[in-house]
Amino acid sequence: MIDSRTARFVAVARGGSLSRRQVLDTGLRLGLATPAIAALMANAPEATASAPQRRPFARQDGGTGGTFTVLISVGTEDIDPHYSYATLSSTIALCVYDMLVVYQDDSTTEIAPMLAESWDVSDDESTYTFKLRPNARFHDGTVCDAQAVKDAYTRWLELGGAVVQVIARFVESPDQMEVVDATTLRFNLDRPQPLFLPAMASQYGPSVVSPTAIRENATDEDPYAHEFFLANAVGTGPYRLISNSINEGLVLERFEEYWRGWDDNPGFDQVVFRVVPEDATRRQLLEQGEADASAFNLTLDGVEALRQNPDVVVVEYPTTSVSWAILNAARLPREARQGLSFAFPYEEVEQSVFRGLLKRTGPLADSVVGYDPEVYLYQTDLDRAKELVLQAGFAEGDVFEYMVDSTDERESTIAQLFQANIQQMGFDLEIVAVDYATVESTIFGEQPAEEKPHLIGGWGWWPDYNDPWNHLAPNFTEANIGNGGSNAGAWSNARFEEIMAEAEVFTDERRLIELMAEAQDILTEQDPPVIYYGQIVRYTVLASDIQGFVPNPLYLDGFNIWDMSRAPA
Repeated sequence: MIDSRTARFVAVARGGSLSRRQVLDTGLRLGLATPAIAALMANAPEATASAPQRRPFARQDGGTGGTFTVLISVGTEDIDPHYSYATLSSTIALCVYDMLVVYQDDSTTEIAPMLAESWDVSDDESTYTFKLRPNARFHDGTVCDAQAVKDAYTRWLELGGAVVQVIARFVESPDQMEVVDATTLRFNLDRPQPLFLPAMASQYGPSVVSPTAIRENATDEDPYAHEFFLANAVGTGPYRLISNSINEGLVLERFEEYWRGWDDNPGFDQVVFRVVPEDATRRQLLEQGEADASAFNLTLDGVEALRQNPDVVVVEYPTTSVSWAILNAARLPREARQGLSFAFPYEEVEQSVFRGLLKRTGPLADSVVGYDPEVYLYQTDLDRAKELVLQAGFAEGDVFEYMVDSTDERESTIAQLFQANIQQMGFDLEIVAVDYATVESTIFGEQPAEEKPHLIGGWGWWPDYNDPWNHLAPNFTEANIGNGGSNAGAWSNARFEEIMAEAEVFTDERRLIELMAEAQDILTEQDPPVIYYGQIVRYTVLASDIQGFVPNPLYLDGFNIWDMSRAPA
């Protein structure tokens, strides 16, 4: 007897919708015998061709349904929504999983129902009661009831992945989740938690995973089935995962039993995330109509050219993301960090490098609660910069090391512009060009800050949900120095620590805004830990016949996929 998942896979493979590698990977994961896998590879149209296969990813023009093809630069080894912080993982999660609640359209403040059709909050905001939809089912056919949500979130809490902090800030134990009845789940948080609802709408963590899939794939060594969910997904979302290859991409198919229904929604039959490493190839596929979307992974020259192409639309949207270069406080006294902030080529970066896809801000984006519109912004002043660097104890001719991702053309250009300014001041900036993995390991690594470069370019952050503490704490608090946190410059400020401690448990938003105004002043004019480029404007390139896309500043590179479709020819 063949199960439904295997039957769907066999049908898709025979129809030529999977590459040879995808047939092999998926067949092995489903436990098919080697002769059966070989037969599928041999019988699938074009499956034995030696060149990379394009048929699985071709657009289906006109009418409704069809395939929506998204071009991605690389695959990911981990799509477990309770473990991974990768942007691609969260993009996949928004397609295959649901959450209790979701941010409404492009809002960063308004919360909309998802699996929870309604909710009640106690007057002191310490208890949240969710009323669940009675008709939601997982892709494995099991019912998504209150117990299932509790079981899923118990896994999230106990698995201990990086994204656990999204819920652990509010819920310390599964015992705080109370199953009132089959469609009612209550969170007893023990103290006022005004941010709990926004956190439950985060793109990182709150995905409701099938408890049945957890149990069926758990082992003694892996009780939460993390190994299974690295490459597989079983949720209640509008699309189910049928193929996943890190080298070629992921294929999703419409979940016909999705609780929202498809009767009045043309949607797509398939959603394909296709790995195309070469920037020029991604652009060419979009121009030729062989792909439908690409999110923030083209050169700006390519984006400029696509803006002139009537067959595609470049959708630009503000984000909650702020980019910066890290200043190593262990090697750079405060005056030096202030001086280097004055030396940065802000106007050239904004106008020539980002070409309008950047807005000057301090540490917070303008849509994040607590953003200060009067925040101090450095302006390029090389005389003042030199004065401060000399006051810090450096001498003319001294060399500052600037680490940058060698594959990022934009960041390499920024480094060269900055280098020219530093040289004009009588110092030198040594550009240390490395691969991105080295940049990341240097930032998150446990080596002492004294052994890290003076500056690390091309970093930045956006919050998991609309909260300034969630944005600032991972980057600038003492707790995130040298233990896997991203305070790579070992920056520390006693007053900032006090502000963060109060902001973490705030109950009055007016007080939070006061605290954040002071925090932003410390992080900029008084004692800068980084050089702020500004708030990033993100873009998604879409085929001109794709309709319904609404970007959200907190769901970067994501798609509101159930609302989207292809316009009839």
